[in-house]
Amino acid sequence: MFYGLDEASRARVREGFDILQPAFRKTFAADMLITFNRSQAFESDAAFMQAFNTCAANPQEESLIWRLHTLCWAAGNALRLDGDFVECGVFRGFCSAVAARYLDFKAVPKRWYLYDTFTGIPADQLNTGHEDRPDFADPDNLRTVRERFAGFTNVEIVQGRVPEVFATTVPERIAFLHLDLNSAAAELGALEVLFDRVVDGGFILLDDYGQMFHEEQQVGEDAFFAARGLRVLELPTGQGLVVKSPLGNGGVALAPPQVTLRHGAGAAQRGDLFAMVRRALKILGGVVLLGGLGLALYLAR
Repeated sequence: MFYGLDEASRARVREGFDILQPAFRKTFAADMLITFNRSQAFESDAAFMQAFNTCAANPQEESLIWRLHTLCWAAGNALRLDGDFVECGVFRGFCSAVAARYLDFKAVPKRWYLYDTFTGIPADQLNTGHEDRPDFADPDNLRTVRERFAGFTNVEIVQGRVPEVFATTVPERIAFLHLDLNSAAAELGALEVLFDRVVDGGFILLDDYGQMFHEEQQVGEDAFFAARGLRVLELPTGQGLVVKSPLGNGGVALAPPQVTLRHGAGAAQRGDLFAMVRRALKILGGVVLLGGLGLALYLAR
């Protein structure tokens, strides 16, 4: 699923992808991400795939599999830390439901707090130039979340506006924090209240951080974390990841990849492949990045 495209743009994406796909053993195209020859090892994780397939109720949720793998990885690593889990921006509860099932959270001695207005984004918290989505205010959303977490006695669904709702209930210590509020004002408000409660080594996952349509959040969150000696790692999924460090300068960082193109027997095949890529790019208008394990193509909205 690719968001914000008209039918003509969707046709261009399909045409370009159809040109490239036969050249690779494995491809992925969903949720504004196209990759080639990535192992996608999460597909071999039976517990993850069972949790994901059990919870995914429509094509839009099915498209989020790579994002959900990232969320489950972060939440799974946070299990070893002191502190509870928090999600701000629940919508229909899909993301947290997958992770809760994957981690068998009902057997974990922690609590998971789910905060949302369930009536949409407040008008004064909308990003500049944005309008609220009608489905955010669907009255069935809260019912769906309650149904998804039936039987999870350690999951607390809290209805209210972030950050004001934290005055009613908030954990003292947080091991995992997931922000998906589609609002710079709301997410920065949440960070102002919750960041100091995140334990050392705790994981903060920003769902919208790398999405061009949500750059207002990225700008604000970069400034917030920079003031605390941390940097956000932008992920190809569009998420942002921070691991809290007591020392400052502790944000996750990656060294630039060292790309070496070897010459010799495979040169002709590589030439054919690059010609194919150039042809596809003329159609897609995207950007290709070459990495040590393969090739990833990212499309802007």
